Amino acid sequence: MEAPIQAIKNLKVKYEHKFSCDFNPHVRATIEANFPHGTMYNDLTERDNSKTPKVDLYVAGFPCQPFSSAGLQQGFKDVRGRGEIFFKVLDFLHKNKPRVFILENVSGLVHLKNAEGEKYLDSILEELKKLKIYNVQWKILDTKQHGVPHSRRRWYCVGIQKEFDDGTFTFPEPIACPSIELFLQERDSKLAVTGLPSKTSTTSRKNVRTALNTLRRKGTNPFKEAWIVDDGSSAGRCKWVKGVSPCITVSRGAGHWVTSRGRRLSKEEMMRLQGMDPTTFTVAVSETQLGKQLGNTMSVNVLERLFVRLLPAAKLASRGELTDRWEKGQAVKELSRTRGKGFMATRAKPARETSPSPSRVSKRRAPPPMSPQKTKAPRSQRSRSK
Repeated sequence: MEAPIQAIKNLKVKYEHKFSCDFNPHVRATIEANFPHGTMYNDLTERDNSKTPKVDLYVAGFPCQPFSSAGLQQGFKDVRGRGEIFFKVLDFLHKNKPRVFILENVSGLVHLKNAEGEKYLDSILEELKKLKIYNVQWKILDTKQHGVPHSRRRWYCVGIQKEFDDGTFTFPEPIACPSIELFLQERDSKLAVTGLPSKTSTTSRKNVRTALNTLRRKGTNPFKEAWIVDDGSSAGRCKWVKGVSPCITVSRGAGHWVTSRGRRLSKEEMMRLQGMDPTTFTVAVSETQLGKQLGNTMSVNVLERLFVRLLPAAKLASRGELTDRWEKGQAVKELSRTRGKGFMATRAKPARETSPSPSRVSKRRAPPPMSPQKTKAPRSQRSRSK
């Protein structure tokens, strides 16, 4: 979903989107509809990195399944070959030598070990060190600590070419988590007390009822307070959190259950919980596919806060021209104004794949083009292979 491009645009940095890469045709359809770019590569494993356009900024999220606690944790030896994608990313860094890169993966990468007891993270960092031209730092960042009430812990690794690094980059510090009400559509009081997952969704229906009953026994009114239920989990693993969305993943693309709304998160709400503005977005795929993409994307708020510090440190932007909108609260105010509004447009054909909370599409006009900036334009690329 080109979260890096959304973050760059939010900062009003002038840029040139040189190329994108994604194996999933539905993701490519979303990119084509929303983010004008140069070349589109369909498969990172078949791309000749010696011939790719030169870029200043490279952002890649290699497949998380081999390292995720929700998967088999096979690491580089993943039977489907997904663990080897990292080395394709490494090949790009070696041949293209972007001034700056950001790599992203699940937090489980930090602790996962191979059969010999060696950490995969150590192997990754060693390979990056062998390139000899980058200063590399990494940290686990949680979306809910950077301006959006969404529990999403991810590993972010930043590299800056040594000859351009001014030594000032540090990871953003946590900021206060805003109320989730600023991200949710208006409450329907009748639906809040009557809504339940469909009878055919046996596990979800049971989990939501368990959550509601448990909360009421403890003296809480879940119909007025927003508790977010991860209702798609097995009964033993189901959890609910007040005011913060559990991690939105591909398998939870239908949306978590919101007790104070009596329904699932809408796709517009899920976008806001990834730091994205739905009113500037054209839907080009089915709702099911959109949900999966929202579960697989990076959080725009986290990337934006990284760019505010990273671009000046690599001499790709002037420090005084970039503002941390999330720290100042400006970004949340702007997102909250999109509540009750739908997507900018839709190109997706009606599909049989449905959700209890269908997305609404408004007849808004496209936003005006960004005003020219004096900031030096980082040539940007986004790669996320499945």
